[in-house]
Amino acid sequence: SSGINAEYGGDMKFLQSLKEYDKDNVSPAFIKKIRNTYIPNPEFVPEKIRQASNAAEGLCKWVRAIEAYDRVAKVVAPKKAALAIAESKFAEAQKSLNAKRAMLKEVQDKLQSLREKIEEKKKK
Repeated sequence: SSGINAEYGGDMKFLQSLKEYDKDNVSPAFIKKIRNTYIPNPEFVPEKIRQASNAAEGLCKWVRAIEAYDRVAKVVAPKKAALAIAESKFAEAQKSLNAKRAMLKEVQDKLQSLREKIEEKKKK
């Protein structure tokens, strides 16, 4: 990033735009272009691009990172959604279980009370 900074004359707005880029909403067309045109290109690797310029190397790393993030996010997003659903169902089941436990305790307490009354009557 210091290479990018130096070569872009310290254009902090450009650097900031890269940092703040909405990586969760990259257009599918943009990702497709990156995957079909740049990623398979043996020249599009940071080590080779560094020979042209440090700024280009930084941008190459950024593009590769955006592509990798998008690939991983597509796998993780459905899992996060499934987890949220599972957690919600678990919370409902837990709530129901706690209600049933409370009902059971009520019955056990009544049973215990009846047993105590029976014991009292036996003693008389």
